[in-house]
Amino acid sequence: MEKNVTTFVADPKKDFIRKSELSFSKTMKFILGMGSQTLGKELMNFYEFDPKIVSVSAIVQRRSKILSSAFQHLFQEFNKEFTQTNFFHGYRLYSVDGTDVHIPAIPGDKGTYYCVDEDSKGYNLIHLNALYDLLNRRYMDAVLQDSREENENKALISMLENFKHDSIIVADRNYDSYNNIAHLESKGLKYVIRIKSTTGIVKKFNLPLNEEADFEADILLTRSRTKEMKADPDKYRYLGTNSTFDFLPQGSKDTYPLKFRVIRIKISDNEYETLVTNLWDKGFSAKDIKNIYKLRWGIETSFRELKYHVGLIAFHSKKKDCMIQEIFASLIMYNFSMLITENIFIDDDKHNKYRSKVNYAVAIHICINFFRCNHVSPSYLEKLIAKNKCPVRPDRNAARKTHYHSAIGFNYRLS
Repeated sequence: MEKNVTTFVADPKKDFIRKSELSFSKTMKFILGMGSQTLGKELMNFYEFDPKIVSVSAIVQRRSKILSSAFQHLFQEFNKEFTQTNFFHGYRLYSVDGTDVHIPAIPGDKGTYYCVDEDSKGYNLIHLNALYDLLNRRYMDAVLQDSREENENKALISMLENFKHDSIIVADRNYDSYNNIAHLESKGLKYVIRIKSTTGIVKKFNLPLNEEADFEADILLTRSRTKEMKADPDKYRYLGTNSTFDFLPQGSKDTYPLKFRVIRIKISDNEYETLVTNLWDKGFSAKDIKNIYKLRWGIETSFRELKYHVGLIAFHSKKKDCMIQEIFASLIMYNFSMLITENIFIDDDKHNKYRSKVNYAVAIHICINFFRCNHVSPSYLEKLIAKNKCPVRPDRNAARKTHYHSAIGFNYRLS
């Protein structure tokens, strides 16, 4: 990237042309390794108290010359260097989901700013849509949207361009739509999507609420309401004028065929969930589909690690473009940490009741510090990660916490 620096800077004729203590790559590395402290403390850690340390003002000015697209490019190129090693029945297993990221307040940014009333303090949100490799614990793609313009379905469709045919996409109820299914089918992709149990796609199938089920649905989508179609509601599904379906334009007289499998599974004594998939009976039982959907929780766990262990809630700028730099920097450092951690061998103690796994919170901290300090040996790093482990309790349940943490902002100049 440094050899083609003009592609990644705001002013190709001036930025990073002359030699400086803060070169393009050094500035990028500093941003990638930033933690949750003020810029002054981050610089001290980065320079390891070397007298050559630059001022806060210097790093602020240098980073403002780098486009946020530079970090998006690095994120994509870094992922290309590593292949997936873990598969489910020969398939790559991806989950797609979104999460709100609290950023420092920018009252003038209408796309991200929220304020309940004039007396309350406002806040800003950016929506992160992510494609996550569940078995290799890695973010494969990401789309950022202003929270007020959030559209997770559009984000999914835009990310489908990079999928390979041997992939299963796992999604939650907010992706319950014929349009998403049709796009996935047109790309030759497999999918498992949890859908609403009584409305949406499943509404006209009259599924029993308290029984398991597994059947094939073969329907025709239409924007017309002819007598023939009204007479056969089991076969036809009418798409209203407000329904988004990219394969049948408004006013079209054509029909669009869709075939998928509907599975209702029991998840507890009195609870059932409904899934749609195009994984058929031959290689995938209802139990397999249930296990695939259960693995989707990995993306929820990754969001927590990304925010609170990598440090995505701490921003070192009040400029939106610089915040986007830091979001992609966090995704890169998460992937960097997982590429190391997932290859660490954990030796289980036979006397323990549970098998052990890496403590990911500690491992991320160790890996990011390793990235900052070139003099730490990789073998020492691996031993340190392997030493910090925790038990695996597969049947453990806990109430989901929905309390939001505000972004941590730092009170220095508007960078």
